[in-house]
Amino acid sequence: MIWLSVAIFAACWLLPLQVTWATSSDLGHSWAVPLLIAYLWWERWDERPQGIVRTRLGWGWRVLLGALAVALLFFRLLLTPFPLWPMLLLAYTATLVAAALTVAWMAAGWSGVRWVGAPLILLLSALPAPSIVESSLIVPLRSTMASAAAELSNWLGHPAIAVGTSVQLATGWVGIDEACGGIRSLQACFMIGLFFGEWFRFSWTRRGLLVLAAIGAALLGNFSRVLFLSLRVNAGADAAESLHDLAGWIAMGASLLLTGWLACRWAGYRWPQQLSVKRHPIATRQPWLWAATLAGLLLVNEAAVRWWFSQGEAQRSHVPQWTAQLPTEHWSFREQPLGKAAHEMLRPDHFVAGRWQHSRDEISAAYYIEWRRGQVARFVPFLHNPTVCMPLSGCELMATLDPLAVQWDGLEIPFYVYRFRRAGEDMIVAYTLWDPTRGQPLNPSKPTETWLDWWRHQWREVVEHRQHQPAQMLAVSISETGRVPDAEALQHIIRKLIKPPSGL
Repeated sequence: MIWLSVAIFAACWLLPLQVTWATSSDLGHSWAVPLLIAYLWWERWDERPQGIVRTRLGWGWRVLLGALAVALLFFRLLLTPFPLWPMLLLAYTATLVAAALTVAWMAAGWSGVRWVGAPLILLLSALPAPSIVESSLIVPLRSTMASAAAELSNWLGHPAIAVGTSVQLATGWVGIDEACGGIRSLQACFMIGLFFGEWFRFSWTRRGLLVLAAIGAALLGNFSRVLFLSLRVNAGADAAESLHDLAGWIAMGASLLLTGWLACRWAGYRWPQQLSVKRHPIATRQPWLWAATLAGLLLVNEAAVRWWFSQGEAQRSHVPQWTAQLPTEHWSFREQPLGKAAHEMLRPDHFVAGRWQHSRDEISAAYYIEWRRGQVARFVPFLHNPTVCMPLSGCELMATLDPLAVQWDGLEIPFYVYRFRRAGEDMIVAYTLWDPTRGQPLNPSKPTETWLDWWRHQWREVVEHRQHQPAQMLAVSISETGRVPDAEALQHIIRKLIKPPSGL
């Protein structure tokens, strides 16, 4: 009974989180977290505390059981349309942890809580960081590393300029594809720092220092990767691209090894010592019955959530559809494939991009992305669009222009227009983000909404059974030598690109 309950607890925790981990490129390491937690429990199996006698459970415990089940159902419903909502994931995980610790307390008191709960600290490394941490900490750190790499490259005789979070050299760019991405080894090093701190049972002060050292190791590894690629690109862009992934893996491996070495050194290179605990069987079946009941309710919750969102696929209204077709037949058209790093960040179902010569002195460029299934489009387009990625790749925003309204089959598709400048060249950029199931722009929640309005907006996705969030993004730019391009010319290009889907 107890092992079945544990298996159901683990499955109900992993089912929504596996979507989160598969969606976020920075959380690819998270699959190791449940394995490390299981290893800690296995290694300390002989330390599990003795059972205690409990009287029969009263109505208060049944109320708590019902409250946990309702809370988990509420969180699970919201996690389906919002799998990368940091605070929601934290609340869902904290509720499951609270349930597990309640069972541990009922079975073995506070000793049981400590034995079960200590390894669960690793769950912090399996959750996405809040966006404020990304924008106020990660991006400035990456900009600093790009500047330092450029300075060292110049000192070594290879001219380079730091442009945002990327480095520009005479023969190519370093980091242009992941200009608005994070530091992928950071979460992994955070995880390994938490693991070694718990494995060796360090004091909380030493654990904090180890986590800080792990973060420092991740930053050092990432800086070394940027510097290496900056020097390598002098042999040609292809030479750097061929070693891009290998350099990333080596940097991550070195950071993890450095963290592990420091932890082992602090532990005196000794294997963790087992604690001797005298154990007795638990004198009542009440904790296991309570846990089994909650596990059954979790299974019912999961089945209900899956049934609810399956109803939405047949209820979508039919609205006019459009797509974008780039002028691939034009004599000057040059396709621009999506780099591997950018593909891992955007995770598109369809992508096409290219550049072509619109007139003698005028260059046009465009990319078109489709997300058809899953929840990637709920957050990726707002983190990776021209207003975010272009400044990070070295473009200076000069002005925000009036939006363009493009008419299509009774729909009005708004394009947001901006003027950028990079290396003395001005360009006009317009993009739209469209929800093809609703036939309207896909926008984030407005910051001026009240909390009640904001919650209604989020809950609307659950009411409408929106398990998937399809989206389309079309971005078009035009640049002209010697003068600022005309926004009207850009609108003319956009109208030429928008077409009906194939077969319509």
